Amino acid sequence: MRPKTGDHDLQVKIGHIKRFLEKKDKVKVTVMFRGREITLAQLGRDVLDRIVESIGDMAVVEQTPKMEGRTMVMVLSPK
Repeated sequence: MRPKTGDHDLQVKIGHIKRFLEKKDKVKVTVMFRGREITLAQLGRDVLDRIVESIGDMAVVEQTPKMEGRTMVMVLSPK
């Protein structure tokens, strides 16, 4: 994903995440920053927070969002 990913695209990705979690698989969510987008780190964190809110009780945040170079990574595991 990107920090400025649209609402519909985000909902599609959330559907994929839910499908993986239902199969009891872990999910690694990555937000990639290109060029000057690196200054929008807070937008990337907001995207990840929206994902956690929409998934609700299906998953636990195993690894909180952290920056790894130009990407922000979070790991979700099923309950």
